[in-house]
Amino acid sequence: MDMNDSSARAVTSEKLRTVYTIWKSLAAGRIGPRRAELTPVQLRSAISWTFTVEAIDGGEDFRFGFAGDRLMQFLERRCASPTVAGMRGEHFFNQADDLFRKCITSGKPLVSGPKPTHYKGREHLERQVLLLPLSEDGVTVTGLLGAFDTWQLGTHPHKPEPVLAD
Repeated sequence: MDMNDSSARAVTSEKLRTVYTIWKSLAAGRIGPRRAELTPVQLRSAISWTFTVEAIDGGEDFRFGFAGDRLMQFLERRCASPTVAGMRGEHFFNQADDLFRKCITSGKPLVSGPKPTHYKGREHLERQVLLLPLSEDGVTVTGLLGAFDTWQLGTHPHKPEPVLAD
């Protein structure tokens, strides 16, 4: 991994580093790979911590796609709505919405955290999230590949602001 890359330097989790390395290889200098280029075989070692999000109407809303089993265990339940708009009002999903929009708008990888999760029942954990652009046309961000890891609160120094790639 190129440690001159601000996203790579900001990643604490080995699982997230693995996902970033796979994404960067598939992107091959483009804004991001197509969704169809991502396969379970490529993500095998980190698939449990990954998820996909589809941008609706250019990023006005987001639809959840695949979610790995570690993310589902963290959430403890299926999402109440298939879109983020249906879950706004909960701090956790408000933050997700903000991060998704930042990544879509910038067209660059984004790393958030480590920081407290703010998810009901999981306040004892901190999390780090990696969001990576996907593009069906090589120009517009049409979705996101995400990766998520958690630790006991206080394990890492907290980073209050997300880091975008250089």
